[in-house]
Amino acid sequence: MPLRSLRDHLFKQRHVEVLVIKQIDGELVHVCGAGIVEGNGSVSHKRRELQRDNHAFPVRMHDGNQVLQPDDFNRLVLLEEVTLHPLGCQPKEAISLEVAGHRYRVAHTPMRCWHFRGHLVLERTPQGMLLSTEDMTLIRAKASRQPVSNTARANAERLQKTPAWRNVAPRGHDVHADGATTRQRAAAHRIDSPTRELELEPKY
Repeated sequence: MPLRSLRDHLFKQRHVEVLVIKQIDGELVHVCGAGIVEGNGSVSHKRRELQRDNHAFPVRMHDGNQVLQPDDFNRLVLLEEVTLHPLGCQPKEAISLEVAGHRYRVAHTPMRCWHFRGHLVLERTPQGMLLSTEDMTLIRAKASRQPVSNTARANAERLQKTPAWRNVAPRGHDVHADGATTRQRAAAHRIDSPTRELELEPKY
């Protein structure tokens, strides 16, 4: 086994490497970057908990060696389960990513926002990359004691009610209160209707 492959193998035996998702906005994810899961428990235990949607682990980031606590992010995804695009790129170079059969655009979250507890908005770099930045609307409104706009309130509510990763649907698959997506409901309607031909769901 080549030396580099051996090092990678030993690293995976001792550590759980994850991608840290700061915020999920439908088809867009705000990504802090990659890091190592810390805390008590074996590697296999941490993997099992992550697969059960338990993300209550601190993470030591590769960039800056900072430790993020569970309150600092929305989700952790095993890095080995993520496909970054363009293929072969590093997390900080990704334009989009694919996980659990879904494709998401990526906004890169800079270090200054890692511990920010408010809502993130987007800006675009001169190179065309999407960058996360703090939404200061609520803070400015409180400072000046001005009425908060409906948009700012909606952003704050959305932050508090961030959906689970498995309920984040791709384009055309809006999730309803019962967990069904728009296309799933449409498919069910087609099955129930004898006058319409059954159409198969596209696979993602």
